[in-house]
Amino acid sequence: MTNTRANRIIATPRARRALRLQGVDPRTLSGSGPGGRIVEADVARAGPALSPMRRAIARRTAESFATVPHFYLRAELDATALLARRQELLEQITGARVTVTDLLVQAVARALRDCPFANCIWQNETIVKLPTNDVGVVVGLDDGLLIPIIRNADNLDVAALTKQRAELVAAARAGRLPGEATAGGATSISNLGTSRVDEFQAVIAAPQSSMLAVGRIAERPFVVAGQLAVRPTLRLCLSVDHRVLDGGPAAEFLGRIVETLEGNL
Repeated sequence: MTNTRANRIIATPRARRALRLQGVDPRTLSGSGPGGRIVEADVARAGPALSPMRRAIARRTAESFATVPHFYLRAELDATALLARRQELLEQITGARVTVTDLLVQAVARALRDCPFANCIWQNETIVKLPTNDVGVVVGLDDGLLIPIIRNADNLDVAALTKQRAELVAAARAGRLPGEATAGGATSISNLGTSRVDEFQAVIAAPQSSMLAVGRIAERPFVVAGQLAVRPTLRLCLSVDHRVLDGGPAAEFLGRIVETLEGNL
């Protein structure tokens, strides 16, 4: 049994840190250190305790990947105009800091408006058109993730969109996001641009029909006006539910997103 003194857990400092990071209940461990003290190796052998959120994510992603026929489209774009537009907006908008994610949401929302066939989901063995152009944003948490939905995103200017996104992200991270805030939408954005990831494939958050995976902006070789140049580029990967969209329409949807990001924001 775990060694305690006056109901206090006896563990080394490294073991305490591992307990906290892995979410392991120390009362379930038998310490192998002197006097029954819990050491780091005891925690490593126990493995992480799964939170209800982690279990739900495991179940939903497994179901989505097993039941939704995914296919993937990739594109690389010149992010020069995107970065310039963000800098311009940072100087104009106060109260909330405009991010690349906000401009991605704006571009995706406009693409949904222009490509209504992409604003659909598979439901009850048929394709259902959604009435508003909503876009989800994946928010990473300590024990998982949530996807709050920005409603009517195509009707919001950047200031309003940024404010709504910031409020939803803050609520998600504080554990105050109501369940209805994560329901709906045909597509979401998963942005790992603050990491060193260049590109990746994302699992669709069923019942949505697509997910846009976004890597980091980095300087790369890029052809401009027939000449090889170095440009800040952004790589996108669109995961698509083949029951809802075929390759041609999905490519049109992704192409519209790219066109908007490259100069029509």
